[in-house]
Amino acid sequence: MIARTVDHDSPATFARIMTPSARVSIIMFSAIATGTLASAATEALASSNLPASANDATWNSSSRPSAYRDLISACAISVFLVIAEGQFGGTSERHNFIIDTGTSPSILNLGVAKQLNLTLSHAKLSAIGRDSQALAAIVPEIRLGPLQALSVPVLVADLSPVERDLNLPIAAILGMDVLGSSSFRLDYGSQLIEFGEFSPVGIPVDLSTRSNLPIAEIKIEGKTLRLLVDTGSDRLVFFGSRSASEFSATSANSLLKGNSVAATVPVRAVSPLDFEISGTRFHQDAYFVPDTEEPLFDGLLSVRSLGIRVLSLDANRRVVYLLK
Repeated sequence: MIARTVDHDSPATFARIMTPSARVSIIMFSAIATGTLASAATEALASSNLPASANDATWNSSSRPSAYRDLISACAISVFLVIAEGQFGGTSERHNFIIDTGTSPSILNLGVAKQLNLTLSHAKLSAIGRDSQALAAIVPEIRLGPLQALSVPVLVADLSPVERDLNLPIAAILGMDVLGSSSFRLDYGSQLIEFGEFSPVGIPVDLSTRSNLPIAEIKIEGKTLRLLVDTGSDRLVFFGSRSASEFSATSANSLLKGNSVAATVPVRAVSPLDFEISGTRFHQDAYFVPDTEEPLFDGLLSVRSLGIRVLSLDANRRVVYLLK
């Protein structure tokens, strides 16, 4: 899923991340088998009276609390959406957070924003070449295991469609604005998120200096495309004129209904593609959204549809690693 802010009507806001120390701290997560995050959550943003957005966060991680081991029980369901338990402020109440490398800024459920008595402001949201009105807020504190984020600018949207599809309460979708300042390792096999320093293993993907999002360069028939590495998507998707339609021999005649943050968009399936990321070859079904452009990248690269077992972030090097 993608969410980017182009304008905000309140003064610039700064967030501070309290990162764990070098020792590894661990939380468990659930992996949910569903394709609804990229559609239901974005539909919620588009259909909210004013879905939300905020300025890019600036992080200060000079303050580091002592490390600890935090095991959070979670029920494993299956395959790709990552859901972990976290907290708001100093309360002991646990909330379900979707962990999404394809989102920035993070998205808070409107119901939770009301419970927290947050002040909402207006913003303009840009995604997949479209603008829409949005709501924004500042969350005083978000905790995920040992990770603590203070004064976090977020989007605000009604996530009840996501909750209905998952049959699970969802408090927020945490994106790279929160996750990107602390090294972590997300292991789909063991269903653990480990915070700490790790040896770099896997396909390297640099974080964009403009968006702080992991954007991979892939090669298809000698041409280079830039795709957003997305734990919140279950398929390979291309946008616009440089989309999969250039490289695929066949495509479906009919358009499927898809959703973006800004609006409902047509999606077309194409024949499987062969492509390469840093010398590693993949063969996968693909979809493309015609007549749509996104300035920072050419599409979405689903982590789980590639068969990635471990995704890790080296926050110091600003590199994400994908291990099959």
